[in-house]
Amino acid sequence: MKLGSHPRLYIGSSDLARLQRRPGSPFLKIANAWVVKNAAKWSQMPPLTFNLYTHNSFLVRAREVQDRILALLARWQQTADSRYREAAINYIRMIGDWECWSWITWRKGDYRPAAIFDLSYGENSATLALAYDLLHDTLSAGEKKLFLDIASGRALASGAVHCRPGASWWFGAAGSNWNTVCAGGLGMLCLAMYDDLPAARRILPWVEKSFVPYMRHLDETGGGWPEGTGYWNYGMSYAFMYLMSWENSAGRRHPLMQLKGVRKTMEFPLDFTPNGQACGFGDSNSWTPLPFHYAAARRLRAGSALQRIDAWLCRRPEDSCSGGWAPAVGWLLFHDDRLDAGRKSALPGAKLYGGLDWAVLSDGRPEPALFASVRGGTTKVSHGHCDLFSFNLVVNGERLVANEGNAEYLDTTFSPRRFDLPDINAQFKNTIFINGVGVFDGASLDSTRIFNRPGLSGVRLEGSGAIGPTRDGGQSAKFCGRLALMLKGRAFLVIDRVVTAHPARIETRLHTHAEVRRQSRGACLRGKHANLRLAFAASVPGLLARAMTAPTTPTAEPAQMLRWCTRALHTDMVLVTLAVPGAAPASVAVQQSGRALAIAVKARQLAMRLEVSEKLEVLNVG
Repeated sequence: MKLGSHPRLYIGSSDLARLQRRPGSPFLKIANAWVVKNAAKWSQMPPLTFNLYTHNSFLVRAREVQDRILALLARWQQTADSRYREAAINYIRMIGDWECWSWITWRKGDYRPAAIFDLSYGENSATLALAYDLLHDTLSAGEKKLFLDIASGRALASGAVHCRPGASWWFGAAGSNWNTVCAGGLGMLCLAMYDDLPAARRILPWVEKSFVPYMRHLDETGGGWPEGTGYWNYGMSYAFMYLMSWENSAGRRHPLMQLKGVRKTMEFPLDFTPNGQACGFGDSNSWTPLPFHYAAARRLRAGSALQRIDAWLCRRPEDSCSGGWAPAVGWLLFHDDRLDAGRKSALPGAKLYGGLDWAVLSDGRPEPALFASVRGGTTKVSHGHCDLFSFNLVVNGERLVANEGNAEYLDTTFSPRRFDLPDINAQFKNTIFINGVGVFDGASLDSTRIFNRPGLSGVRLEGSGAIGPTRDGGQSAKFCGRLALMLKGRAFLVIDRVVTAHPARIETRLHTHAEVRRQSRGACLRGKHANLRLAFAASVPGLLARAMTAPTTPTAEPAQMLRWCTRALHTDMVLVTLAVPGAAPASVAVQQSGRALAIAVKARQLAMRLEVSEKLEVLNVG
């Protein structure tokens, strides 16, 4: 394969030319000021600030050095001041001098360069590749040798061992960010040094093979990502950096960039972050747009995603310097400085990422005043929690009801004891409990379906085996289902029905960091910017109890827990939860008659009556 001239990776000559303009948009002014300030500081080679005593500290170190090198090279492009160039090369020399690249093998005392190829190797390889590509035409013989020696002795030596089937668990992994971070960083290095090192030419075909299942997996999930929004940013950043680098290098389109799911995935993290509020599931439930996303959406002509990213940057310009992986530099390189935050397409009432089975319910506005995300699918995914059936709820731009998650990574987080942590198991999730226990590790729901009709949208979830076995080995539930409904964009209604073979107690939980005020037949949540009225009903006598979470990280703020429970044991139980924006009175009632449920909802400017089947199918609306 014949490749183009340098720079040939995803940062091309036209992108470098943008560094010479005078930023006009507020967010680019912030980004440029960040680069100017930090490049000046880092040109003096101050000590690294990463904390050795933290999870995967060598990966944190790799990112810090990547930030410094890219900022220095951006400033060198802007000013032609050689001190920035020299400092960048000194940081490359630092990477080569590190005795060990992997925190995992460092903990074992194994410093062999080819002992592993992990995330740190992938990120260091990408840093080495970008610096070599951007500096290539100016490198002296000695400087070029420095780069090639580090690549040959460390990155490519390890990549040749581990980037092949059966050699590493991440090779060809369809649902793990490790695949694209490791293979993508290595692939960028192979492209950058393709003409100079035979090993690069030998390894590149294996990188391509590893990528195929990962990218094709997006066709199976409609663009959704099982690891959630935070890991979408991580895995997709290296996926698209590599794929766009390949296209720039080869001068033609990469086949994987033409998959339908690849274009659809541009919307996924935006759909689960309404008004900037993280509403995904699992580890790292946070998200902010990154420059690679903008560049990839532009390449894929995903206009809606571009508009939504621009709307975010208009609303929160300071985010141009957050999110990791040198974002300030990336925005200066890739954004055309013409913000398009005008007319944005609205979400449908209900949208499902089939195959992943994550759904959103919205009032239909581009920036919804009432929004819910609902979790179906399976817990058998990387970085997953026991949060099936659960939901998050945003009111007027404030997340008032949300699952609690893990505030930090500890040794237990990825150990056999992972699901003993209450932040990860079902205990801190807005889900269903039978006899005190919720969804178990390894559980899957039987089905997740959505529907849209005038004034009513919904998500129906069924998973009778998701709670696990009883003491005698049978299923805890003969039927376990949840119906989540958006009522005319004005209220959110949850109907849970559980049928058991033996008398049982069920409950549903809500977690909030808002002020909770108990009121007659419900509660009112008072947040910083919004209020939410809650009303409850049950087909059997019920009890609203309160509790407080105890996060594993003691500095994390505990949440208040509302527990809507049956007072006694029954075999057929329906629990209903109504959530209405505002503090005005609201009520809900349920009556079970034969094989149908009658649900009556009353709130300000809303009165509805629904008839629902025993399988939680909507029959009539009035």
